[in-house]
Amino acid sequence: MIDQSQFNQIKSDLSGKDPLVKRVKLSDIILTDKSITNNQIEIEGSRVPVSNAFFNRLGQMVNLNTGLISKMSKGGDSGIQTKLLQSVKAYSESRDGGKEFLLVGDGSSHQVTNIVRADKYHRLTNDTLFATAETMLNEIPDMHIESIDSAGPNGVSINLIHGSQVGYEKIGKDEVFRFGVSLVNTGTSSLVDDFFYRLSCANGAVARNLNTAFEFGAGDEAFRGLLTQMNGWAKTGFVPRTFQERLERAMVTKASYLEVERALNSVTGAIGEKDFDLQAHLVRGAEQQFFPEYDAATKRIFRAGHNPLGLTDSQKKFIKTDSTIWDVVNELTWIGSHDTVFDLKNSKKFKVEGGNLFSKTWDLEHAGLAQI
Repeated sequence: MIDQSQFNQIKSDLSGKDPLVKRVKLSDIILTDKSITNNQIEIEGSRVPVSNAFFNRLGQMVNLNTGLISKMSKGGDSGIQTKLLQSVKAYSESRDGGKEFLLVGDGSSHQVTNIVRADKYHRLTNDTLFATAETMLNEIPDMHIESIDSAGPNGVSINLIHGSQVGYEKIGKDEVFRFGVSLVNTGTSSLVDDFFYRLSCANGAVARNLNTAFEFGAGDEAFRGLLTQMNGWAKTGFVPRTFQERLERAMVTKASYLEVERALNSVTGAIGEKDFDLQAHLVRGAEQQFFPEYDAATKRIFRAGHNPLGLTDSQKKFIKTDSTIWDVVNELTWIGSHDTVFDLKNSKKFKVEGGNLFSKTWDLEHAGLAQI
């Protein structure tokens, strides 16, 4: 739990550390023949460094096929990629020259990381996000701050839980949960997501569309409406109506090979070790500790005469593992809630990834219908 002094300290530390934004039109962004190669654009005669992902985002803004851009980038065709982006951008300028965008910059890395339509940018400042949390604590009975997470560049999540505890003895005598909401600042938007906390292993998860999926930007009246809803949810401990039924299904639904692979790759991709041999050792260790069922399924696929590397995602969805969905959710949320020996970058994001897996439609959820 976060006490008032810790809350105030984190609030002070993050005050003013918001994305840097600049309003522009497409014509203000100058792409030279070396822009993609050098990761820079020109704005008002000055060279501005941009992230690796910026040109994909710019392509999305002008309706260019980002898969094609990525393919060219991987193939080393930066010259063709630049010409294509210049041409499509020029066409967009002729059609929508008056449309305004925001360049979003990261002050710590001193580069532009994103571009969004100006009317789609609805991010609160960190100061306002913390003030919103204080409003909820004051107006919603028995609310507490469980944790405050850094969520990558310009991201922060304030996780609030209600004091009520709910047990689910049907799935285990120690299965006790608390529920609440997560106030989330991303690089371009501010959201209110669902939050649940499993007491037996101190795992927290951020999910979407269990109770709420609120996005700031609709005005004060919409926010007051959310507070009214939350006062109603407080009467039942913020427990989503469908949580128990979904939890019971997650505990018996097998995770697909693709679902486990994506979870594994996300975790191992966050290992920051640069030494190749040591990184390979850590990747193997993470697989054995968190997702041993992946290796077992891989060997089973080989024994069946298939090469897993040649399978498409659509094919992997049909292959079951020995993990249940709840197993994978629990591993991800544990990683996101605890320190590990793997020193993962931005490990708090696994609270979100675990929550997203819990709330989505699972690959093998209706596999039993194939027997009809």
